[in-house]
Amino acid sequence: MKKLLLILAVLVMGITTAEAQKVRVMSYNVKNGFGKDGIKDIKRCGNLVREVQPDVVAVQEVDSMTRRNKFDVLGRMAEQAGYHAYFGPTIPHGGGKYGIGVLSKEPALSVKFHRLPCPKEPRGLLVVEFKKYYLLCTHLSLSEPYRVESVAIIKEVVSKLDKPAFIAGDMNAKPESAPIVAFKEYAQLLTDDSKFTFPSNDPRICIDYIFGVNGSFKVSKYHVFYDSLYSDHLPIYVDVKVGKAKR
Repeated sequence: MKKLLLILAVLVMGITTAEAQKVRVMSYNVKNGFGKDGIKDIKRCGNLVREVQPDVVAVQEVDSMTRRNKFDVLGRMAEQAGYHAYFGPTIPHGGGKYGIGVLSKEPALSVKFHRLPCPKEPRGLLVVEFKKYYLLCTHLSLSEPYRVESVAIIKEVVSKLDKPAFIAGDMNAKPESAPIVAFKEYAQLLTDDSKFTFPSNDPRICIDYIFGVNGSFKVSKYHVFYDSLYSDHLPIYVDVKVGKAKR
């Protein structure tokens, strides 16, 4: 009997190992490529993605065909990096649209956009499905009550997903704040919130995060690009081994 249990345990371990995969997830508020060094060049942000080679990137603050940027900013990044691009417009702006997006190595299986509360500047959640996981990109409100409400909405969204999911973006919230505490009630923090991400020229607070939910997550590396001045935020990424949720 003991021998049979041992064999079954080995088989289960083998299945778990086979199902687990390594994923590099990046989050980057690019501010349309307007750097703290006074240079505006979205190609630099795209080049950084190409150098880092993340599997997926959650991108915030991108224009599409506005008067200030008469091109698709996310598309320009994707072209520079050699990635697929998925845009989630949150507000009309300057004759075009402004919002968030996802870059990915592999093509998406589905893309959905959910509105998040913020009357002054509407926010959103972009849910992009891939073969073995989802990436949820967001940029939360500057108002804490709306951030807390958004975290509850995101919880409802991920509860309906059938694969592991990453939630990444500019949360506009410090680690000890109510929205981040609320996130931690249902999601695993994969990044180190003791490392600052804003502002890029003199980082003093952490407001950019990556969480994992609906799966098992083991982090092997977390990196903040402290030498990057291509935006007012520092880009971050995490290397993680992700598997299905334990039953």
